[in-house]
Amino acid sequence: MGNPGNRLLRVYNIVVKQMTKFRYKIQKALFTFIGDIRWHGLLHPFWITINAKTFRLKGKHYREVEQLIQPGDIVLRRFEGYVDKVLIPGFWNHAGIYVGEIDNEKHQVIHAISDGIVVDDLIDFMRTDHVVVLRAPKEQREEAINRSKTTIGSEYDFAFDFKETLRFSCTELIGYCYYKIIKGKKRFGRMTIIADDILETPDLKVIWTSTGLKLGSPPPMP
Repeated sequence: MGNPGNRLLRVYNIVVKQMTKFRYKIQKALFTFIGDIRWHGLLHPFWITINAKTFRLKGKHYREVEQLIQPGDIVLRRFEGYVDKVLIPGFWNHAGIYVGEIDNEKHQVIHAISDGIVVDDLIDFMRTDHVVVLRAPKEQREEAINRSKTTIGSEYDFAFDFKETLRFSCTELIGYCYYKIIKGKKRFGRMTIIADDILETPDLKVIWTSTGLKLGSPPPMP
């Protein structure tokens, strides 16, 4: 007969593993649902929209960005009024990396959403309320683009485990691509990267913004 202590340990490990999987599924369902809800403010406290279609940025803003964006540029965006903003520290709440052409499709952005790591047209990515485009040093960009392409199709990391290399949240993806220059900060007892950390990276320069940031220079440190 086997050691009873070993059997208990195996049972315990199985239970913990199953509970972890269950918790992850709950987190995934919750964050996916919350991420689609837009609240219209105190003037309309009972008015919410699921998957809103109207945003502050328009065609003229896209055309400006299209003329100057380069492969390897990082694009941060912010939606106004979405409920998930309460759960995300900082002003900016999403990030993607512009890679240019993929499979004969121009102006493509790789980013992480609840469905996983996807490729979207820059027009679709800019259907938002605020955008800032950041540029890394030239010698960093090619590796970042190549690393981003290897993640396409990976799962979204609803556990937000920044040591994970098989699943990615949006900021984890950017940190993975630009691991040499983008560093996180310790929050909630562990290292994390939020979009504002990316903006505050000294090696990145602001190329275009819909807000009042200074162009052509590193963002001001807090």
